[in-house]
Amino acid sequence: MDLSALADPGVTGTREFTVERRHTTTVFGEQTDPPGLPAAADSTADEHLHVLGTPHLVAACEFTGRESLHGHLPEGTGTVGERVDVTHRRAAPEGTRLRVETVVTSTDGPTVHLDATVSRVPDGTERGAPETVGEAAMTFRVVERARFRDALK
Repeated sequence: MDLSALADPGVTGTREFTVERRHTTTVFGEQTDPPGLPAAADSTADEHLHVLGTPHLVAACEFTGRESLHGHLPEGTGTVGERVDVTHRRAAPEGTRLRVETVVTSTDGPTVHLDATVSRVPDGTERGAPETVGEAAMTFRVVERARFRDALK
């Protein structure tokens, strides 16, 4: 399967979203969903903060990368996530507007490598470049959809 055209010049994707409670995790205070104690034994209930959780950061990167491949894959195929290396650099509280940008960096047979950057959407009050919230290097595998479904039965 030749997918080399995806990396030359590099298929890109962009998506924006606002951090909602369902995208967050609790830091410092006690967590309620799922229930759990904070890492800091001396924290109090009034210290809890809701910020973008790393699992949702990864999901947003994967979704944007997968969506960017729409129309570029051979008929009857799709992608599955195979690997992700993520760096979560800054907290993003509820209400923060974020932009996810992905680019295909290379292909190797049925394997597609993408880089993703998640940054705050400029609101006119910041100075300099938008703050990077996270970065991810992802690997997708292009699979035959019917064969993949059959293997799950």
